[in-house]
Amino acid sequence: MLSLHILAETFVAAPRAPASSSHARGGGPPAMAAGEPPHVAVVGAGWGGWAAAQTLVENGCRVTLLDSLPDPTGETPYLTPTGKPFEAGTRGFWKDYPNIEALTRSLGLREEDVFTPFTNSSFYSPDGLEATAPVFSSTNLPFSDAPLPELPSPLGQVLATFQLFERIPVPDRVTVLGLLYATIDFTRDEEAFRAYDRMTAHELFLRMGISERFVRDFLKPTLLIGLFKPPEELSAAVAMELLYFYALAHQTSFDVRWIRYPSISELLIAPLARSLLAKTLPPAGEAAGEAGGGARGGDGGEP
Repeated sequence: MLSLHILAETFVAAPRAPASSSHARGGGPPAMAAGEPPHVAVVGAGWGGWAAAQTLVENGCRVTLLDSLPDPTGETPYLTPTGKPFEAGTRGFWKDYPNIEALTRSLGLREEDVFTPFTNSSFYSPDGLEATAPVFSSTNLPFSDAPLPELPSPLGQVLATFQLFERIPVPDRVTVLGLLYATIDFTRDEEAFRAYDRMTAHELFLRMGISERFVRDFLKPTLLIGLFKPPEELSAAVAMELLYFYALAHQTSFDVRWIRYPSISELLIAPLARSLLAKTLPPAGEAAGEAGGGARGGDGGEP
């Protein structure tokens, strides 16, 4: 049987020990009684922490989940000074997130109640909106109702986005076709790959005749999103690997949708916490007969 304790700033899940078991008190760590499950501390109640805690509890471990939030279970939303929900991570979810989809199903939630539809993403420069990235899985060929095939990088992105550029002139957009040669050439052999790896992505773009504006207002934001660095700080080989991965191998995986109002904590974390509580709390009669058992909150004391 499992029991669960919730304390201020701490989430504790534990298989219930036999009534005869006890911990040794003294200067060192308590000795584990025969048959007593291991006690694991998980630091951080983010996605990784909750996944670890869930897996450990479901495999019979006693778990203490530690986090600086007053209520890491999501039942009490953490708000900014202006009253807005504060998220521990991004509010966006890529299409290829089977683990999040599996969690949603396991909690009995409908995806349409938790997430928005897949949406376009926007690229901004200091001058304003430059382009809108499409939802690749539902994009048609320009001026057509035919579905867009997955094409070699960067032709796939440009063709899918062609009608969605707001400010970049057509002559600048056409210059990106120079990268088609690099897409084929950079993995030609080991020596060619090393040559691409020795130059920066920015140098490659200029060598291929891509306009400075297209680099600045489209390719650079794409690399900043994918690799968190500008083309001047990336090897050409790494940049081409990303463009291949993004536009050819996994083009539709980068469609994105967002958590619905109010927050991830309330829509996903809180149901997960309630699910674990339901699995681990003892029957009401047993809980009433145990000193310090069951669920508690707010005092910060020992369970």
